[in-house]
Amino acid sequence: MTGNQADIDSPITLAVDTGSPVVSVALAKQGTRLAERRSPGGRSSQGLVQMIDALLTEVGSSVGELGGIVALRGPGSFTGLRVGLATCLGLHQALGIPATTLTTFETIASVCSERDLVVIAAVESIRQSWLVQTFRADLVPEPLDEPRTVSIGELAAERADLLIGFGLSALSPSEKSSFRAPVLAPPPLAGPATILQERKREWDPSGLVRPLYLQALSATPPAAPAG
Repeated sequence: MTGNQADIDSPITLAVDTGSPVVSVALAKQGTRLAERRSPGGRSSQGLVQMIDALLTEVGSSVGELGGIVALRGPGSFTGLRVGLATCLGLHQALGIPATTLTTFETIASVCSERDLVVIAAVESIRQSWLVQTFRADLVPEPLDEPRTVSIGELAAERADLLIGFGLSALSPSEKSSFRAPVLAPPPLAGPATILQERKREWDPSGLVRPLYLQALSATPPAAPAG
C-alpha cells in the first residue's frame, strides 16, 4: 500500500529499529507512545519477534490489532537492518496492514525538540569514519543535504547548532573538546520513530526491500583462483 493512509482500522503503530547499537521496538496510538523495549544490538529475527510479542502483551494487545508498521532502514548494522526489515516485511504481508520506513538520519534529527536549528545526524561507520546528514529541525526534519561520509576530524569541524549521534559519547575528552557543535546522544529510536511517522502520515512499504547501507562491506569475497 503506497500513499497517504489517514484512516486505518487500528490506531496502534509498531516501530522497529534493529540497525542501531541499541535495538528498540515501540508502540504508539494516536501520537501517544504506549510502551517501548530495548536491548543491545545483535538480536536475531526470532528474538525480535519475541520482543514484539512481549511489548504487545505489556499493553494488552496482539499482533492482529496492529494498524501500521514502521521500520528504520538505515544506515546501520548490515545484519541488524536485514533482520528488522525482513521481519517487518513479513508482518506487513501476513497482516495486510500499512507499512513504511524512515531513515535513521531523519529519526535521529527528529529528537531535537527546538525548531529551525541546523542539526547534523551522525551514524558511526567503519574505519574511523562517520555517515552524516544535515537537517533543519522541525516537526518533520527538513534535509539540507545528501548523506555523506566524513572523518572524525571533519565531523568535529562541522558547523551546526547541534550534533546528534550514537557513539559520540564514547569519544575521548580531547576529541569532544575539538567539536564546534554541541554533542547529544540520541535515545533508542523506535519511540521517536512512532512520533515522526504520526506527523508524516505517509505509508510506503517499498523501503522494506531497500536498506540504506551507505558504506562498503568490511570484508570482501576472496579473489577467484588464477587459472
